Amino acid sequence: MSGETARIATYWLLGFGAVNATLYSVWWLRTRDERKFLRDIRTKDVDPIQAAWWLGASWEGASPQQERYAAEVAVSLLLVGEDAEIDDDGRITVPLGRLGSQKDPVLAALVGLLRRHEGATVYELLNAPPFQGFRTALEARRAPLRTWFGYYRVPALTAAFVTAFGMSMHAMLMHCAVPGLPDRDPGYWTTAWIPVWAALAAPAAIWPQELSRPWRRFTRRCRAAVTGALADRSSQTRYRVYVSTSAPSDRRAPEDKALSRPRATADITARKSSPYEGLAEDLDVDLATGSDAHRDSTGGGDMGGGD
Repeated sequence: MSGETARIATYWLLGFGAVNATLYSVWWLRTRDERKFLRDIRTKDVDPIQAAWWLGASWEGASPQQERYAAEVAVSLLLVGEDAEIDDDGRITVPLGRLGSQKDPVLAALVGLLRRHEGATVYELLNAPPFQGFRTALEARRAPLRTWFGYYRVPALTAAFVTAFGMSMHAMLMHCAVPGLPDRDPGYWTTAWIPVWAALAAPAAIWPQELSRPWRRFTRRCRAAVTGALADRSSQTRYRVYVSTSAPSDRRAPEDKALSRPRATADITARKSSPYEGLAEDLDVDLATGSDAHRDSTGGGDMGGGD
């Protein structure tokens, strides 16, 4: 490599290094508080509610920092600890006489509101105005972490392209030969810049993709924390919590068999011959009607903003 070619390459490579150093400095400054948070909890157990916030959902690859999953896990913790109950319609209630005290602020707020309003669904907890206190306590448990990595790979690739192409064109204009070729024609720089760009673009792979989830080690710890905390949750409870998250209009009321079953007059007369069967038939109708009335009276909820 001639002295002129070496000088040109040195200037351009110094500029390429400065761009990457700037990218690293920007990343270091932007994530300083986040890295401090992760260092502080490195030796501590991850809080399941905070872990649920970060995971965003029970499945892999979900968008992080979703309020709905954090609420689901908070409700599930009460159910696993037998401090609350949930019915087939997804309504969560605190049994009468249950005096269990919750040290966790989120669970304490949840129990207090469930007692005051005689139960609620997860959908109501996330949207109804009376449960704003629970949402405020839940928001306070959100981990101070960004939800995606950031734009670093594109600037790094752009810097590699500009450096390789600019350096090659600069050398060609200065009539410098391509190092390693026996032919001294500077025109070979029109194609020689491509392998140079490939070599300079390789370090850009160090930066994760722009929309990827950062802090993978913390993600694994959160997954383990939620799995361990809800290890005793049954599949039936999991399904009821899932039903509880849907809006009232999305829940189809079960068919009332007592009112929809056709009965002939003779059959009714035959059943009335037994006083116990007649009483059971009447109670079946009354209970079904009462269940429908209860469902209508508690199916409300204002649409509200999520995460």
